[in-house]
Amino acid sequence: MKVRAELTVLPPREQARRLAAVTASSVAQIERTEPHAPEAEAALAAIRSWGDGAHLPGRYFSELIYSDDERGTLRRLSEAAGKPSEDGWNALTTATMYVAWLVYRETGEPMPSDVNEVEEDSLDLLDEQLAKLG
Repeated sequence: MKVRAELTVLPPREQARRLAAVTASSVAQIERTEPHAPEAEAALAAIRSWGDGAHLPGRYFSELIYSDDERGTLRRLSEAAGKPSEDGWNALTTATMYVAWLVYRETGEPMPSDVNEVEEDSLDLLDEQLAKLG
């Protein structure tokens, strides 16, 4: 699948809805080896909710990635290095970062520098990550 070609022609919230469907497989892969992964469930739920019209601020998505209690998806990705769930965390974190970028652009909130670096080419990376999941 060429995620970038499929998504970038769509409005931002429709992109999030499609990403939720695509990244659900990442969450399923994570949960097969890590039955307690609330960060994965929260990130997927936020992507779905925003895609369905919820008014979530960009900061909410940033917290899902880099939470103050250090339990965001990026932390879980670093903990999963070399484990079966690593590819799932990688794809989920990339998708969450991309949706955060869409949200910040829509809301006009000041965008953190790490999110500001995200652009549509992140979808190419996501495509590669999803291919590893099979």
